[in-house]
Amino acid sequence: MRFWWAAVLVLVAGLFAAAVPAGAASKDSRFRIVDELGPDQVEELITVAIDGRTIGILHITKDDPVAELQVKVPAGRPARYELCGFLIVQTPEGTRRQHPINHTGTIENADGRVLKAFNQNNEIFYLQDGTPGDAAAATTTIVGTGQCAQPVA
Repeated sequence: MRFWWAAVLVLVAGLFAAAVPAGAASKDSRFRIVDELGPDQVEELITVAIDGRTIGILHITKDDPVAELQVKVPAGRPARYELCGFLIVQTPEGTRRQHPINHTGTIENADGRVLKAFNQNNEIFYLQDGTPGDAAAATTTIVGTGQCAQPVA
């Protein structure tokens, strides 16, 4: 009799497991963020947050000119990013100037991609898919300035 009840329980458990469609478990989207030191840049420090959660820091200098973060976010929806920090550049006159980094944006369809940290005129900082002209490229949008507390170099 006990064997019969055990068989029924296994059968019922199997039916419930089969009722969950294959692939119903949430899939994560994984991508990389890479930052490289530009020719006039001396140092850059960027704290990267995704959906309000700090995921890491990109810190590049003349001695370490490339930094990378591995990112995992829930798939199937846009992720909001925030970049906070500073950039130090050397002017043609030899002086150093610090620029704040305080920008937000969104990322979509980034699974398996490499996003690069860019800036426009040392004023607007953003992420962009590092594969220009690729139809499958991740979509990134600059939203505006963030709520960063500015660090001091």
